[in-house]
Amino acid sequence: MNTPLCFFLGCCERLLRDDVELIALLRGQGFICGAGEWQFSLSELHGFLSAQLAVGECPEYRVFRQQLLVSDLNTRLRAQGAEIVVVDNLGKVDLSTYGLRRLAA
Repeated sequence: MNTPLCFFLGCCERLLRDDVELIALLRGQGFICGAGEWQFSLSELHGFLSAQLAVGECPEYRVFRQQLLVSDLNTRLRAQGAEIVVVDNLGKVDLSTYGLRRLAA
């Protein structure tokens, strides 16, 4: 997994642990989030990751999107009791809203 995806996974793991600092950061940037949840579009996620990582560590949007879509992120998250799901399907990957959610126990 590359740096942006590792960082994203780390953020998801922190949200699953109810990290109040990360929740505050994400809310301050306009995201809907809380303990174990986070809603985003792929372009918003890319913008957030680009701002958090060193210059050059986050690929351009189309490359990032492809890397995300073929990654094993959900496999890793499911092992921790969560997954990334489509929250609002607007018929196109770039327009839809996605979200981190906990799996039902």
